[in-house]
Amino acid sequence: MSKRILVISSIVAAIGSSGSAQSDAVLAPQPSLPSPSTQLAFPTVAGAPSAVAPRSGSGFIGLTYATPRGGVSGAGGDGDLVAGYSIGSPLENLSLTFGLALTGLDPLGDAGSLSLSASRLAHVGGNSATFVGATVSNLAAWGVNSNRSEQFTVYASHIVAIDKGSVEVPLQFVVGYGTDNTRDTDGIGVEDGAFAGVGVGITQNMSASMSFTETQLNLGASFNVPDSTISTSLNLLDVTDNTDRQQVTLSVAYGF
Repeated sequence: MSKRILVISSIVAAIGSSGSAQSDAVLAPQPSLPSPSTQLAFPTVAGAPSAVAPRSGSGFIGLTYATPRGGVSGAGGDGDLVAGYSIGSPLENLSLTFGLALTGLDPLGDAGSLSLSASRLAHVGGNSATFVGATVSNLAAWGVNSNRSEQFTVYASHIVAIDKGSVEVPLQFVVGYGTDNTRDTDGIGVEDGAFAGVGVGITQNMSASMSFTETQLNLGASFNVPDSTISTSLNLLDVTDNTDRQQVTLSVAYGF
């Protein structure tokens, strides 16, 4: 099993959004990923970034539609277009992912920012592997994004395949801390804070997950299109509407 995890660690491509669900930014979608289980899908985590290292020379482009925008009732729906490219080995040094986000589709391109993520394999053994990562986002921001400062996030991901009879169940656990990612219960202010989440592969092409901060609970499901690098995800953010910012997001991503 350890050999399988090591191979997966070197080839998995994960697009971790730099911000969690508590920010106004729409989360970047995640593409179809190789799984630590030979039978079930790679477990993504809704509302939280992943430190699982991308393969050098891989890229992605994705589209996310969210309603209502920012979770503000009556604000209507809108989308974000995101793209990125990764270089470097997480086994030898660092894997770096350079990202571009265009905020809003109408008009397209009037607001956006850049991001930089780094990840590294921290430990591999038995049936599991652990990655650590960090992201700085909202770099070189323009349009309405320039009203916010740069955002910083550090996080760790632990992937494991658990034997359940004839089936290996893949899990991903995520913990982290970031700036301006925890929304106040009044739905207005944001603060620095911790987040955590867990995802599980439930079929060959589908996974389900949950994540949370001090004030929000998020649920999500992702589906990988068979025989392709295309994936879709559907998330419900702030499930209990504790911060009065409940939001539904639908994402489509293509990895190359």
